[in-house]
Amino acid sequence: MDYKIIIDASHGGDDTGCLLSNIPEKNITLELSKYMYQKLEALNVPVMLVRDKDDTIFPSDRIKKITEMYGDHKFVIVISNHVYLNKEYEIVYGIKQSSQLSNRIASNLMYHHEQVICHSKRLGSNAHLDYYLMHRNTANMQVLRISYPFVQNRGDLDKGVDTIVDTIYEYIGGKVENDWYQVSKGDTMWNVAKKFHLSVDELKVLNGFTDNLLRTGDKIKTKKEEKVIQYVVGKGENLYQICQKFHIDLKELMEYNHKKSNLVQMGDMIQIPNRNSVEHSVRKGENLYQIASAYRTDVKELIKKNHLQNKQVQTGDIITI
Repeated sequence: MDYKIIIDASHGGDDTGCLLSNIPEKNITLELSKYMYQKLEALNVPVMLVRDKDDTIFPSDRIKKITEMYGDHKFVIVISNHVYLNKEYEIVYGIKQSSQLSNRIASNLMYHHEQVICHSKRLGSNAHLDYYLMHRNTANMQVLRISYPFVQNRGDLDKGVDTIVDTIYEYIGGKVENDWYQVSKGDTMWNVAKKFHLSVDELKVLNGFTDNLLRTGDKIKTKKEEKVIQYVVGKGENLYQICQKFHIDLKELMEYNHKKSNLVQMGDMIQIPNRNSVEHSVRKGENLYQIASAYRTDVKELIKKNHLQNKQVQTGDIITI
C-alpha cells in the first residue's frame, strides 16, 4: 500500500475556532481526528496526526509540518477536519487536484442520508488560486478540507468518520468489511448495538442470538440489509408517479433524497429504499430490457424472478422487480 494519510485537527491552543454550543471547535476536531487516526491505524494504513493535543500551530508552521511528514507527493492524502453550524458536510478539494476521492466520499455520505457539498473553492475572482492556504501551498498531495455539521450526538459524527475512513481505505486499495465486527474484551451487546446504531433486539436477530452473551474474538454481523434502488427518471415522469410505482410516500421519498421540491427531470437519479418487491405494469411499447434498465437490474434477473419462458412481455403484464 503506497498511500500515506495525514490527519489535521484544525485550530488548537490559542486558536479555538468556532464556539459550538459552548464547546470550542478545536476540541471537537481533535476528538474526531483521533478517532479517525485510530480507525486507520487499525487497518494498518500509514497515518500521522498533525496535532494530538491542544497545541497552537500557526498556519505556516502547520503546512511545513504537513509537508515534512511524508513529503509532498501524490501518494499522500491530507484530511483537514473542521466543524461548523451548517446542516451538511462540506468537502473542498484543490483546483488542480483530482475530485475522484472527494466525490466518492460525498457519494457514500449521501448514501447514508447525509447532505453534502463537494467542490473546489477559488480565491475571489482568480480562477487559478485556491481559497485555502493549505491547498495553495501543497503542490502534489491530495488535500481534502472536510467540514462536519455540528450535532449534539457525538455518535452521529463518528458514523460520518466511519464512512470517510472506509471510503479512503477502498480508494487506496484496501478491502472494507463493513458488515462484520470482531468482539473485543469488555464489549457488551448493548455497547456494540449502540456503536452501530442498532437496537439490542436488531443485533440479536441479525446474528440469531437467543441471549445477550458475546465472546471475545467472535465476528458478528452489524449491518441491516436495506437494498436501495437507483431509479432513472423517464421522459414525462414526475415524483408523484414514481411514488405510486414504488408504493412510497411523497414526503418520505423527498426526505430520502434530500429534495426541497418535488421537481425532477428526465435522467435524474432517484434513490428509493427497496423494502419490498415492486410490481411494474408493462406499458405500451415497453420491453424487458427497458424495464430492467429503469430499475437498475438485469433481464436475466427479471426472467428468473417472474418465471418467464422468454423475454417477451405484453402491455398490462405485471412484472415483479
